Amino acid sequence: MLIVLITQVTPASENVRGTSALPYHLMVHRPAGVNVIIYSFNGNQLSDTKIKEVEEELNVTIKQLPRPTWQSWVLRLHLLFIRVLLKYPLFNYMRLSSKVVEEIKGLQPDGIWAYGQDISRVTKQFAGFKRVHTLPDCESLYYYRMLGRRFVFKNRMMFMRNMVMYPKYLRMEGAYENSAMVKYHLVGEADAESLRNVNPGIQAHFLRHPHYNVAEPQKQIAFSKPKIRLLVAGQNNLYMQEAAEEAFDMMFHKADKLKNHYEITFLGRGWESTVVRLKDAGYDVAQITFAPDYIEEVRKHDVQFTPIAIGTGTKGKVLDALSNGLLVVGTSFALENIAVENGVSCVEYHSNEELLAALTDIPHHVEKYEVMAEKGREAIFVEHGRKRISAQLMDLFK
Repeated sequence: MLIVLITQVTPASENVRGTSALPYHLMVHRPAGVNVIIYSFNGNQLSDTKIKEVEEELNVTIKQLPRPTWQSWVLRLHLLFIRVLLKYPLFNYMRLSSKVVEEIKGLQPDGIWAYGQDISRVTKQFAGFKRVHTLPDCESLYYYRMLGRRFVFKNRMMFMRNMVMYPKYLRMEGAYENSAMVKYHLVGEADAESLRNVNPGIQAHFLRHPHYNVAEPQKQIAFSKPKIRLLVAGQNNLYMQEAAEEAFDMMFHKADKLKNHYEITFLGRGWESTVVRLKDAGYDVAQITFAPDYIEEVRKHDVQFTPIAIGTGTKGKVLDALSNGLLVVGTSFALENIAVENGVSCVEYHSNEELLAALTDIPHHVEKYEVMAEKGREAIFVEHGRKRISAQLMDLFK
């Protein structure tokens, strides 16, 4: 079976200036007999040396596509403001040259696989071929959710940007080819449903996100003493800011109930003021802005707290934590699309009262939550295994 992947970014084992890890891990354990040739616009600017490494790791051939001339001028002259004037998102205007299209058709592939929500015009250049388009998220759903958040309304520039981009992505997704020859692959269940609402009758398929990094040997799950090691992974950015502020304000005011039970580490930038405030309240707190070995740092902890307020798809850092044996305590946005169950293999909270109750309960029923962490890890290995998801993806070409 020969598959031709046409992608905006060159796959890599980790995200490099873009979401390059997902296609990599969808291929690294693909079924035997599936050959892949990759045509990449290399929007994440991987070096020739790195591309050669990826070719060897994935046993694929990667051919770099030239960036469209108009795109080069827009970026070189800092003309991105013209996006406001366009009907569709800027990169939705990308197409392959007729020469490249004929070259790919000449390979007589069994299927065309497109990666990146913006390149739907490329997908349409291969009418008659079986095609799978990995988005991987429904971008209009992201902007819809953003426009429903309080902090967006408070930020005029952010609000205006979302108001401009939301209709562009709605129009783009509404114009996706809707035929039996094209299937759309998303890593979010709500994303797939949203795409079907935007473009009724479209073949939108939700497949779970494969997990990436699992260190060996697997850690023994036994929470630290005398204090449980709690990790907050990721930057303090717009995805976390609103829920994080509410949660840490609660933890500041309830320090007498929590500070003697937890040692808190922030792994990422932007938490400096939060660290100072929690220290002032008597917590044992540290911040690491960069870890040379991210997974090894994660494995040093017992619980990951993920207060994500917005987003779509699947959160990679939550998968990393679960698959490496941490108990995850998080919001519904943090845990959506992940094969875990609240109270069985994770802790999902919906209010500061529920969060406080969970953080108060964990130190007094450690064994219960250690078992929960183990069940979370098992669920990820089974439901998010790379071989399993890769086989499901390849089945979409049948």
